[in-house]
Amino acid sequence: MAQFYKELKDLRGSRGISLEEIHERTKIDIPYLKAIEEGDFTILPVPYLRLFLRAYAEEIGGDSQRALEQLDSFLGTSRIKIQTTPNSKNDLKDESKNQKIDNEIFSASNHKLRLDLIKGGILLIVFIFIILIFRKIFNEESSAVVTEMGPVLQHQIHPVSETELVTNFIETQFSEEHLPVTPPFFVKLITREQTAFSFKSDTSVDETKVLQANFEYNLGAFVNTSTLLFSTTNGLTIFINGVELKDISNYDYPIRLTIKPNPPALVVQRFKPLQ
Repeated sequence: MAQFYKELKDLRGSRGISLEEIHERTKIDIPYLKAIEEGDFTILPVPYLRLFLRAYAEEIGGDSQRALEQLDSFLGTSRIKIQTTPNSKNDLKDESKNQKIDNEIFSASNHKLRLDLIKGGILLIVFIFIILIFRKIFNEESSAVVTEMGPVLQHQIHPVSETELVTNFIETQFSEEHLPVTPPFFVKLITREQTAFSFKSDTSVDETKVLQANFEYNLGAFVNTSTLLFSTTNGLTIFINGVELKDISNYDYPIRLTIKPNPPALVVQRFKPLQ
């Protein structure tokens, strides 16, 4: 006569149920399912042995209670019952206790599964958040490509040279106003979007910079007449000695700022592309 676990395997085969299907429904690892069908119960975790066997038997349409009794007999762990009546109170109590233990094991397994799902969900949310931050950083009116050296912005905004300014743009507005500060001048730039600028002063080396979004940059102190030429001031806030310059931000085309020390003044020149 075939061993009970072989009968279970034959039953599963006759009903066309695969181990993968049982794994998907019960979350029992396939090596454990194979061990049940081979009668190798030593590799199954002891606290879950009865639970796994019962779940397996129910999934293939077998008698789970009979399978558990055959397991006890196979392992030599069956208990001798003294029948006083067909429905002995002790028998009912023992059966209720066994059922309670099985339910506790099954509940613990479900609890572990829920914890694993929660952890996986949290990791997925963190991963999506990182992707959104990454896209925010590199969404500067151009696409980013990933190279062997890491992500690189394509078509970055570049500083406008004086030659480009004369060749491709025309001045549309000129204004001069008094500055409520005195030299030395300290300029702070705070960006929300990418921009580029060049800085010229009689006493320092010309400087050009491309500033990424969400960045703060401070120019060194200067006392002589100096100019700042911006490619665009979209999302840009400018401070001179802590005083914010109004009506400078959010201009799509080049702006040249000339800062004069005596008397302190600011010259603003706005440009637009030639038609």
